[in-house]
Amino acid sequence: MLPRFRPVYADYIMYEQHRHEFMNQPRARAALLHGGLIWRLALHSLGFDVLPSVLDGISPEAVPFGLMLSINDQTYFDDELSQEEIDFMCGTYYVQTNDGNMEIASWWPRPQAWAVSGLNVGFWSSRCESWFQSRLDNIRQGVSRERHKLTDDANGPMTGAQWKRSLKFNPGTNKMMKNVEVACCSFLATTASGKNIWFVNCASLISYLAFTEN
Repeated sequence: MLPRFRPVYADYIMYEQHRHEFMNQPRARAALLHGGLIWRLALHSLGFDVLPSVLDGISPEAVPFGLMLSINDQTYFDDELSQEEIDFMCGTYYVQTNDGNMEIASWWPRPQAWAVSGLNVGFWSSRCESWFQSRLDNIRQGVSRERHKLTDDANGPMTGAQWKRSLKFNPGTNKMMKNVEVACCSFLATTASGKNIWFVNCASLISYLAFTEN
């Protein structure tokens, strides 16, 4: 029987060190553009002063590794993280279980869990920041502590299902965000259709402004 996977605080420190090193590479811009928790983890490594640099343009790795868009017979490139890099940013482990299956656990919720959480309100709110700092404190206080009764936070890596339970908060948030997405798609389809309009992804700067105002 395989021993149960029980990471310790030293494992988190190692993950954080590797993430800091990764964020000092050109791929950091892709992490900042990603938004959400990935954006906040990138800023935890680099600091908020790097945000204006996102508008300096694509990194040298955007063409070979990033996103390619074809618009009106023109080809454009931008920085984008791969799925493996996203998992890396979240501190993801792939653990083989005793029944031969693969369990995925991560120090931070992966985008799939974050997207349906009660914290996903379209920008980095003060509540998001409060949760982020609490999560950091919980990890630092000791991974081996028991789960908190209210947040179901194990202080260690959790599976996607565990993260979804932990981040439920207000269940109406997910429905609200779906309605916002539908409204945005409708606006783009009816108002912007056929017009030569540039849409710039400024999610990082919007989140920064919302964060500083709170």
